[in-house]
Amino acid sequence: MEIQRISARNLGRDDRIISDHGRESRFPFLDEQVVSFLNSLSIQEKVDLTLPRGIGEKYLLRVAARQLGLTESAGLPKRAIQFGSRIAKLESTNEKASDKCTRLVES
Repeated sequence: MEIQRISARNLGRDDRIISDHGRESRFPFLDEQVVSFLNSLSIQEKVDLTLPRGIGEKYLLRVAARQLGLTESAGLPKRAIQFGSRIAKLESTNEKASDKCTRLVES
């Protein structure tokens, strides 16, 4: 169910936030062929729930990252994009994602 509503629920919101800052988002793991391939794998091939939380959930991605030489990144715990970038700490305002952007609203 989550994969069927990701575009309406998450991607629309994320695109508005990112666009507001003059950037364009890319989601290579949401490519139709990638999603089809991953859906064809069993859960055991994608995750290792014997590992600590934040490490085992993205096991397949971590294996690929290690093979590409990204060993340090492969060991970091996962974080949601809106929290993982730590961009909120750089902002001097108390803006929320649900707020209307004052730069875009006509006076």
